[in-house]
Amino acid sequence: MSNQTSKHTDYAKVVRIQIPSHPRYISHTRNYFFNLCLDSGFSLYDAMDLKLILGEAISNVIHHAYNDHTDKPIFIDLRFDKERVEIKIRDYGKKSLPKDLKSFDLSDYRESGIGLYVIKKLTDYYYLDLSLEVGNQLVLIKRK
Repeated sequence: MSNQTSKHTDYAKVVRIQIPSHPRYISHTRNYFFNLCLDSGFSLYDAMDLKLILGEAISNVIHHAYNDHTDKPIFIDLRFDKERVEIKIRDYGKKSLPKDLKSFDLSDYRESGIGLYVIKKLTDYYYLDLSLEVGNQLVLIKRK
């Protein structure tokens, strides 16, 4: 028998959502997540930040990974713990490459990259998993 402990997911703390890549679902998903954050003990301000972060991440998937196609799946896992929430956003679209990721430059008048800039500023941790054969997975963590 192995001495390794297996990593067990407590599914009582995980909310899994699948939405189509249509912009009309962004608002519904953000509002649902906002209420879950409040119920999980996040302050109103942090819940608002998290609502914004999730909306920006979904918008990026729709626009960049799926090239604005409205019939592709987006999978969202929300894991609430005592001190934090972990958000995983998974798509099966165009693979993101680090060289293609643009972060907003405050001196630039164009709007490209604002979503990634907001995500970086309002999360405690973010990671784009590039190890997947198909698609992308963005992992975001926000502490209370």
